[in-house]
Amino acid sequence: MKRNFKYILIILTFGLFQNLLAQENKVGKVKVVKYRDTSDRFTESTTDSTLAYLNKREHDILITNKKDTTRLKTNSLGIFEIPKKYFNYCSINVNPKTKDLREEFLFMEGLGKKDSLEFEVYDYHFSNKIDSTKAPEFYNKFNTQRAEQDFLAGKKRYLLGNGIEYSKKFIEQLELKANEFGFEIEYPEKMSGILSEHRILYKYNERMRELLGIKNWW
Repeated sequence: MKRNFKYILIILTFGLFQNLLAQENKVGKVKVVKYRDTSDRFTESTTDSTLAYLNKREHDILITNKKDTTRLKTNSLGIFEIPKKYFNYCSINVNPKTKDLREEFLFMEGLGKKDSLEFEVYDYHFSNKIDSTKAPEFYNKFNTQRAEQDFLAGKKRYLLGNGIEYSKKFIEQLELKANEFGFEIEYPEKMSGILSEHRILYKYNERMRELLGIKNWW
């Protein structure tokens, strides 16, 4: 009986030690995700292969509060440790010096009770960088800022992509929307049909839809 009690006491002590040890640090995990995941290569923000590459790289981490600052890197799985001194209040900045993958997370009321936290970084800026690099002239003509300028100038339109075969039903529905909301249906000039150009057009059309006050295209 005494031996069993001794074993139970050892197990309880070990468990308590593990719990105290775990509370010395929390585990953070950085995960780059698609801001637009449509399972359609013409409209999704980034390809799966690009996303896999981004999630294998190391990320810079900057953790601050009113007293302390800690700089560190994740491992290739995106994992890093958050010291206990930041549990009550902190700001965690992922990739603070990388414009295309930078994201800040502010914890005004502390990190909570969970031992692990996930930090999702969206690929919006990285996606724009890829498209503007692969199709620079096309991007300058049809980026989302240009959509805003066109709208304000009264140039309201939906741009169809070259190299895509649209169904009759699609065109009919689009024409109904055009008549209802007062925009034109056009093809852009000098489009080679590469993937980046189609993604640029999709973002242009989506911004134009928002400005026109259309909830959904279909």
